[in-house]
Amino acid sequence: MKLSKLYCNDSRFKNITFNLKGLNVVYADVLTDLKDKKNSHDLGKTKLAELIDYLLIKQIDKNHFLLKLKDEKGNSIFINHVFYLEIFLNDGSFLTIKRSIDTHSKASFSINNQRTEGYTPPSVWQFEDLGGDAAKKKLAEYIRFDFFKNKLYDYRKAINYCIRMQPDYEDVYRLSKFKGGKDIDWKPFMFDLLGFDGEVLRKKYENDAEQEKIDIQIKHLKKDFSVNETDRDEIIAQISLQKNKTDEAGQKIDQLNFYEQDQSLIEKGIDEIENKISRLNTLSYNLSFDINKLQNSIKNNFAFDLAKVEKVFLESKIYFSDSLKKDYQELITFNEELTKDRNRLLKKTLKDKSDELNLINNELKEYNDKKENLLSFLKDTDTFRRLKEYQKELARLESELIQLQERLRIIDVIIEKDELKEMLKNEIEGTVKQLKNFSNNTEKNVKYKQIRDLFSKYFLEIMNEDTYISWSINSNNNVDFKQPTIKTKDHLSKDTAKDEGRTYKKILCVVFDLAILVAYNFESYYRFVYHDDVLSQQDNGIKIRLLELIDNIAKVNDIQYILSVIKSDLPVNESDEFIYFNKSEIVLELNDKNESGTLFGFEF
Repeated sequence: MKLSKLYCNDSRFKNITFNLKGLNVVYADVLTDLKDKKNSHDLGKTKLAELIDYLLIKQIDKNHFLLKLKDEKGNSIFINHVFYLEIFLNDGSFLTIKRSIDTHSKASFSINNQRTEGYTPPSVWQFEDLGGDAAKKKLAEYIRFDFFKNKLYDYRKAINYCIRMQPDYEDVYRLSKFKGGKDIDWKPFMFDLLGFDGEVLRKKYENDAEQEKIDIQIKHLKKDFSVNETDRDEIIAQISLQKNKTDEAGQKIDQLNFYEQDQSLIEKGIDEIENKISRLNTLSYNLSFDINKLQNSIKNNFAFDLAKVEKVFLESKIYFSDSLKKDYQELITFNEELTKDRNRLLKKTLKDKSDELNLINNELKEYNDKKENLLSFLKDTDTFRRLKEYQKELARLESELIQLQERLRIIDVIIEKDELKEMLKNEIEGTVKQLKNFSNNTEKNVKYKQIRDLFSKYFLEIMNEDTYISWSINSNNNVDFKQPTIKTKDHLSKDTAKDEGRTYKKILCVVFDLAILVAYNFESYYRFVYHDDVLSQQDNGIKIRLLELIDNIAKVNDIQYILSVIKSDLPVNESDEFIYFNKSEIVLELNDKNESGTLFGFEF
């Protein structure tokens, strides 16, 4: 992927057509004395790099210059700007990306087979106003970089190794955007970039972080709950003992539970019982009366003395015939039989009523006992006092039981986390083994060897000194990327402190970026690099050799190299005269003569 064109809807903006091959120079002709100017970079050289980054779907916030600078109404001074970046894809097609500042979180895309004429935006947009994540995903689909297939990150992870701005020259590996972040944010990617398996390193960092998180959780649990996993069986014993005490206290309360009712309810219960007792007493009295009558009726048997009747007749000198005597005898026999039947029925009725009376009397005894107990409770305050004491004791025992059960739960959580930690430990040991295997066989990694050889070769050609890139496994079994060390030219080849200087650091970063681009030149990857102010503060010989190397690399490997430079940083010849770039190599000219000479055509 290369940059083709950058233009804007604002006529003051200096539109750019990039050279698809070779050198692209952003040249600033500083006319005024630097002492009279606050900052020669105000012309827009660095802002151009930031603008390209933005158009490659960087999500910006209020601190970005496109949003930070406000007009008198509080709106961005770029609110009406719409920017277009045309890029040349590795498949030979051209993709135009449109982003406006008014809707800076969105982007539109237009794909064409040919480079557009002039700076007229495409009339057809295949995708319009895609949100940030969707836009990044769509651009990734268009550029189709092989390196990022099946990765957890996208093309933007590597973009600032192709757009190096001033803060990015401090460290060969770690860009300014990664500073203040965690190693997992960039080291696995760099491990991938150097030809190793970054997923192994990422997994190691994730497991380390998870293990550390678990350690902190366990520490807090032990401190907050005063427990240790070794106390588990002791807690089990305490819970068993506490349950027995709780059950015993509950049984005592159950025995007095009847008396726990409200006193008014008890009094109401007494009234109800007395009503029932009164009704039962009435039934009992009536039954007793009936039984007494039945018993008396049974006692009154039929009585008729025929001899007395006969005597009365004799004394009255009335004849008592034998036939009349027979009639009386038959009447007596009939009444005796009738009495027997009546008594049999009376005895059955007597038995039924006696049984009913016994049931009623038993029920009366039960209700009288209940009445007596309730009356006793109303008078006995000691029973109520003991009930309250038992309730308090049960509440205390239950609370202690809950605490013990909670401690047991926490212990089980700790044990569970310890088991998880052990699993993580095994996984970490596996990743460490893989990392050590990588470390012990770096010479077998073809991509890494190629990048390292190119890096050393390019630096030697520019600086005429030896250096190399390397990495090691630190005390935490993670990867450290060592800053390249400059070697002396004597037979001992000692390390020097030159790599600590800003100019040396800049060259180290430049050759690293070039080595990466060349190493990945045979697959779909970035084909351009933008180095801001690369010639600044460099010795003249270094400038000349650097430009010669860049020219050679760009031609041989079809890489688009973009650099920004101010006039005073140009290399000079033996006559101490500036060596100017060819006009064809200059894609953007800036000057400080007036505000029209700046990138945006106005000062801010």
